[in-house]
Amino acid sequence: MRPDILRFRQVHLDFHTSEHIEGIGADFDAGQFQECLKRGHVDSITLFSKCHHGYSYHATKVGMQHPHLDFDLLARQIEACRAIDVKCPIYLSAGLDEWIAQTRPEWIAMSREGKIRDPLNAGWRSMAFDTLYLDYLCEQILEVVRTLDASDGIFLDIIHTKDNFSPLGMANMEAAGVDPTDEAGVSLWNELVLCRYFEQTTAACKDGDSERRVFHNAGHIHKGDFDAMRWNSHLEIESLPTGGWGYDHFPLSALYAGTTGFDFLGMTGKFHTTWGEFGGFKRPEALQYECAAMIALNAKCSIGDQLHPRGAMNPDTYDLIGAAYTEVEAKQEWCRSATPWAEVALLSAEALGTARGHSSRNSRPDEGASRMLLELGIPFEVADLDADLYRYKVVILPDVFTLDVDLTHKLEAFVATGGKLLLSGQSGVDTSGGRFASFLGLKWVGESQWKPDYLVPTDEAPTLRVRGPFVVHGGAQDVRPQNARGQNSEWQTLATRRDPYFNRTYAHFCSHQHTPDSRDSEFPGVVSNGRIAYFAHRIFTAYRELGQPLYRDLVEDALATLLPAPRVEAELPSSARLYLNEQRDHNRAVLHLLYATPQKRGADASRWGEGAHMVEVIEDPVPLHDVKVTLRPDRPVKNVRLVPEGHDLEFVFEAETVCFTVPRVFIHQMVEIGF
Repeated sequence: MRPDILRFRQVHLDFHTSEHIEGIGADFDAGQFQECLKRGHVDSITLFSKCHHGYSYHATKVGMQHPHLDFDLLARQIEACRAIDVKCPIYLSAGLDEWIAQTRPEWIAMSREGKIRDPLNAGWRSMAFDTLYLDYLCEQILEVVRTLDASDGIFLDIIHTKDNFSPLGMANMEAAGVDPTDEAGVSLWNELVLCRYFEQTTAACKDGDSERRVFHNAGHIHKGDFDAMRWNSHLEIESLPTGGWGYDHFPLSALYAGTTGFDFLGMTGKFHTTWGEFGGFKRPEALQYECAAMIALNAKCSIGDQLHPRGAMNPDTYDLIGAAYTEVEAKQEWCRSATPWAEVALLSAEALGTARGHSSRNSRPDEGASRMLLELGIPFEVADLDADLYRYKVVILPDVFTLDVDLTHKLEAFVATGGKLLLSGQSGVDTSGGRFASFLGLKWVGESQWKPDYLVPTDEAPTLRVRGPFVVHGGAQDVRPQNARGQNSEWQTLATRRDPYFNRTYAHFCSHQHTPDSRDSEFPGVVSNGRIAYFAHRIFTAYRELGQPLYRDLVEDALATLLPAPRVEAELPSSARLYLNEQRDHNRAVLHLLYATPQKRGADASRWGEGAHMVEVIEDPVPLHDVKVTLRPDRPVKNVRLVPEGHDLEFVFEAETVCFTVPRVFIHQMVEIGF
């Protein structure tokens, strides 16, 4: 079990402040600062040493103190926090530093095209870690840990691999024997540069205190990337739902982070949109829901704020934060050292080919599968390739999991001991693309010529309301089930396939999109033998792209053939969320029920660009009433009660099944099941 080293109610206080603004910190008052933290029920706040503009907010002999700051603001903030038992990790911008970019332009990272940014568009310039900038950054870190109270840790920001084809970067590559025209060689060089960054900055952070906490933020926790993850003392999942991450990014990330052994927190924002929004506020109900999701997923909470240049805290912001953190404070004892009680694992497709590029967040197969499981109310965890699969009854390999020798042996051993697999698309085919792994009992014939084609559910898939052909985009694999060695299970067909008349081309097309169904295919669409379930289509990617509920219905029926009696079931709408955790130290389980529906609004392309996302707003939560829950624990149940309210619920315990009804769920309700 991971150690709990983080506090539950944190704030990340951005302070990126232009040199063109005067009076920096002029309105800072320790009493007002403390009062706002108390109003917000905040117990930890990340404070700024150096911002993206490159300015320090304390006395410095290494960098540049903000030209319009005339006192040691950071030291005053730390002193105020210590007086009221609020922890204060210290932030330094690592990947961005506008002042040093202007002072030492040869340290700026340059793209293959020789660009550093659009010169007429305000934006940050990325600093190169393969230059003396890295030494400069380490000197700044050392100054902080040696002259300030940095006992609560260091937060370093904007950390990822980056190309540097500047003259200096080119010279460094050539000196190391790297051919700048060789993409693979450049990629390996970039990884080496990043590793050197991790080594040197982490050593600087731990100077004088080997236990000092360190976190290197890349905006996303890349699944399976232990080469980067190991340099952190804990994990912080940056995931602002309204800022481009969306409401489904955090669950997928948190359900992976919980398997890594790190203590971790979730990071949202108080903003209506994203970072840097002065005067932006989301509804209290949205922040309550987001923080409830964090603690339900066994994360601590962090809420992003941005301090006004004059240094006064915004009381409205801390009333807003307090609305969420009052509830977290009341509930956190049922969340401390909790772990998911899950029977299903989603093997992450992202972990197949980790990319540390700043813009990559999850993979479409992962996101599609995660959304389905969340909407179905099936507790699960997200696993990487090194995970211990024997903890689970069912493992899902979404869409793209071609198998090498090691993974084939691992999955074969898992199935041999009673484990079950759900595969789709190319998953299960060996890396050469020639055949399925023999233990699966599937024969790969080839890739279907039809895009799209159609599925027709059989009586073995009773959930679907549509019983005739429905379209599935993205193509399929032509596969025939057969008995594998040692398997005598009969294959059931949950859905057959129908071919179209023809594919749409310039030479022959029909109507606005694609051709209707024409004839039965000789290949099935969905099959299961109770141990292996297989979808011929990339069903999870298709769901991520189209959101067609019929795809989810088929996955629900396929999972029912593998897990006919799941640990927990609840009568909830698909937009509700269910999480089931264990607190072994207290001999209890905790069921979390959440319900609030985001609405998509906004996205002005003229303001935010053509790729603008629509802001997801939670504004009008409505309660759910009389939610019936069926739980199949592995031990006798002594009590069921609502917490933190302390109200006992009546329950029926028979045939190893516990049934009870939760009278009301408004945003978030916890239920304690005592053993």
